[in-house]
Amino acid sequence: ELDILYKKVAKIALDDPKQESSLTVYKDMKWLPLHLRRQLHTSNYVFRIIKECCPHDMKDKFKYTSGGSRIAENCNLYVPKSKTHKEFYYLGAISWNSLSSDLRNLDNVKEFSNKLKALYLSSILMLKVYQSH
Repeated sequence: ELDILYKKVAKIALDDPKQESSLTVYKDMKWLPLHLRRQLHTSNYVFRIIKECCPHDMKDKFKYTSGGSRIAENCNLYVPKSKTHKEFYYLGAISWNSLSSDLRNLDNVKEFSNKLKALYLSSILMLKVYQSH
């Protein structure tokens, strides 16, 4: 699995023993587990689309569930049906809808990305699942 290789590369880069926990490795490298990296990138793309920092034809792919309102608290995106749950528009809507209004209200992509990454990094420090690997 790619995640296993990702962990091994981080341990080699830090010259850590194989038995070192993933939590320590991710914390020291300021890396996110792959599933959170994917979510961060998806969220960044959707943020750019919502904030109109992309071609206009991309923006038309997302529809609001709140009757078109773009007020952050009300601007959930319609989640299209998906057979595989791997399509960008499905994952993008799920990702956007999970964001807090504080993140949605930001205007700067870099600030958005940095704050979301910091949120994800702090979340892995609290999850026990990373402490056992």
